[in-house]
Amino acid sequence: MHVSESPQLRPEIELLLLLADLDIDESRVAACRARLADYGREFDWGFFVDQAARQRLLPLVGRNIIHHGLHRAARGPSLIPYPGLYIFTYHGNKSRNVFLVDEFRKALIALNDSGLRYAIRKGPVLGERIYGDMGLRPMGDLDVMVEKGDTAAAGAVLRDLGYVQGKLALDGQRIEPFSRGTRTFWRLSMPVELPYQKMCGRDGIDTFVVDICTNIFQTRRDGAQFTNGLLERRIGGPLCGEQSFTLAPEDEFLDLCANLHMKATALYYVTEGGDLDVLKFLDIALVCRRISEADKWPAVRQRAKDLGVVESVYYAMHHAALLYPDAVPTAELSTLRPDDCGYLDEYGAVEGEPQRWSRPFLQRLFDPRRTDEVKASSPTPRD
Repeated sequence: MHVSESPQLRPEIELLLLLADLDIDESRVAACRARLADYGREFDWGFFVDQAARQRLLPLVGRNIIHHGLHRAARGPSLIPYPGLYIFTYHGNKSRNVFLVDEFRKALIALNDSGLRYAIRKGPVLGERIYGDMGLRPMGDLDVMVEKGDTAAAGAVLRDLGYVQGKLALDGQRIEPFSRGTRTFWRLSMPVELPYQKMCGRDGIDTFVVDICTNIFQTRRDGAQFTNGLLERRIGGPLCGEQSFTLAPEDEFLDLCANLHMKATALYYVTEGGDLDVLKFLDIALVCRRISEADKWPAVRQRAKDLGVVESVYYAMHHAALLYPDAVPTAELSTLRPDDCGYLDEYGAVEGEPQRWSRPFLQRLFDPRRTDEVKASSPTPRD
């Protein structure tokens, strides 16, 4: 049995979750207004903002607050202090993403000209096709999937654009090489190339980052065997203002689920605090709604079975359902449910060191001190 969930959440978290969705209907707006009227001085707005930022929700929450006028009061001071913080965050994120997309478009043109088989994953795909508003979802890098034999050629394409494999120096003025220990660890342990970066210099964007991945199913040791088949099923279409290639819709969903499962449980991410955030589960919830609307669940189930990633799909959907119960079909959860769900509360299995959390998911999700529970040190060398 997995650890049972506790339904009791702080009022700041309750309000955050009410606001953390793409479409906020009138009933939810009314619920937010009622809560705001009841909270009073004990409501910790500093904690609310901190959590919204940690969960990567601040631009979305900010848009919802301003769009629905939740900061306005019939009389007296604003119901939400510093309302400018929220709308400026949304517009700042939109401006940043538009700038990133313009750079990534150049990379897509170069990849197309090279003739390499590739597929773009996650960030810009979700921003443009699922969220439909480049201001709502933070975006960090461009994720490119290629076969292992094409990594050198893909790297050459990026180097011609001025990218190098390295990390930003502390002074922010240059990109310096990774240490020998990091290069060795990456070569032996990671299914992705070391990040390619290029200096930007714009406020809010120190560098442009492109990641090259050869295996999207990292919870499976043999996951790379599926890359060729995934690329054969890729589809063409507009992205970042250019014709590009992305995974087939069913494969795209499996990729999101597998990536979430891996990051939520790998020691590399758990020890750095990069394992959990609400935005990852919102991504799953929004795509689940799309799948339901298109009646594509049979195709998704079959692909999950064919590729042997049912556990990752169930992991992502199970936890997304705790936050967005309306988005995840109960019947699909029941159909996909593995016989043994003990893995839902484990971490470290990716590295072969499975351990079990002592606290339920919802308590960990909103507590940055969860990393204190992790006994094993990160396997990643520090530069």
